[in-house]
Amino acid sequence: MLPRHIRRIRRTAIIAAAGFILITPAVARAQFAMCGDRAQIIDQLKTKYNETRQAVGLISNNGAAELYVSEKGTWTMLITLENGKSCIIAAGHSWDSAPTLAQGTGI
Repeated sequence: MLPRHIRRIRRTAIIAAAGFILITPAVARAQFAMCGDRAQIIDQLKTKYNETRQAVGLISNNGAAELYVSEKGTWTMLITLENGKSCIIAAGHSWDSAPTLAQGTGI
């Protein structure tokens, strides 16, 4: 089972992706999204921003929402389809993962 903070990040990414998709008209989304081969996009995220995947969740169209984050706080959200194509649907800076809460007896 994944640690609680990873599950929180994944849940946040999925909720953010769903919210973005629901509130953004299809035309605007098509103009904003940058799409391409998943492997190339991931390579660019690693090379240019040192971002690595921190969360992933399945979405209803047989795809996945993926969240990439760097130690400097930059972040990128992708939607990836079964055919290996990905689209950047959101990106930003100042990402702050939820803190890990203490667990165990005596707390």
